[in-house]
Amino acid sequence: MQILTIIQVVVSTTFGVFFISGFGAYLTHKKIITKQLTSQLSCLTEHLFIPALIFTNFLKSLTLEKLNQYIPCIIITLLCLCFGYILGMVSNKYWIKEKGLNSVVIIASANPHTTNLQLQLCYGLSKWFAMMTSKPEKQIEATLVSTVIIQTVIVTSIRWTIGKSILQQQEIELEMTNLSELYDIEIKQKSFWNPPLSAALVSIACICIPIVQTQILNNQVIYNTIFVPLQTISKATSPIVLIILGSSLYEIYMGTKDKVEKYSTILYIVINRLLFMPIIGMIIVIFVYNQKIIDDKSQLFMLFLTFCTPSSINILLLAKQYL
Repeated sequence: MQILTIIQVVVSTTFGVFFISGFGAYLTHKKIITKQLTSQLSCLTEHLFIPALIFTNFLKSLTLEKLNQYIPCIIITLLCLCFGYILGMVSNKYWIKEKGLNSVVIIASANPHTTNLQLQLCYGLSKWFAMMTSKPEKQIEATLVSTVIIQTVIVTSIRWTIGKSILQQQEIELEMTNLSELYDIEIKQKSFWNPPLSAALVSIACICIPIVQTQILNNQVIYNTIFVPLQTISKATSPIVLIILGSSLYEIYMGTKDKVEKYSTILYIVINRLLFMPIIGMIIVIFVYNQKIIDDKSQLFMLFLTFCTPSSINILLLAKQYL
């Protein structure tokens, strides 16, 4: 029964992703969405939708006490990203060997898809986890959702920080191969700061000062004038990103017939994310469980799932912005 539940949740979530992405591709085919509009939406997503998503979810789901309890979760998520970056660099150096796509291989290997699939599994499997652990279903659901939110904030912030830096460095290296374009390199592109990272730091600051978090969530004037509008904006993040994804994929594979498709590179990235990373994740989870660092099996399952998910769909959006 539990296997059927997992399959049902995964299939329904996957269908939703394909449906919205397909709609983006259809609008591009009809010339309703253009390259210029896609770039503008990508920029808007980085500067508005993703920061709003991070800020509202972090403040609503976590408190200072909860944040201390999730330190092991934070460390494991960082390890997932760290091993992913190492795997991407090593694999591209020794067997993928795509110098022009080095940055994409690295961040695609390191950055997992978070939020959508994991949240659906949180809600769909909380009853089964409650029976397995003999804990209240609401408590299990709250733990799993908090785990996913923490992972989402960490992964999103690092993706738009380290990932952005890697892509910009790749762009500079490519430009330096043509001396006539050397003067076009702008120093301002090296900036480490970005809106998602700033939103994460502001959220952590609000949580570390409980009175600020309480005022934002409980003061009706502040809540209705600041938090609710940001929460409404954040709900548009997933569909906008998926529409951009569908539009971008249509432009790449249907709009340009003369480009050579890097099927082998894509296959290697898939192998990195869906074969090597799950093995690394299983080793880490078994170690954490045996050392009794985390004894909640449902939380360990959600952490392990992060090592198994495909590359983040935001990577294409990120690459369009900075490469």
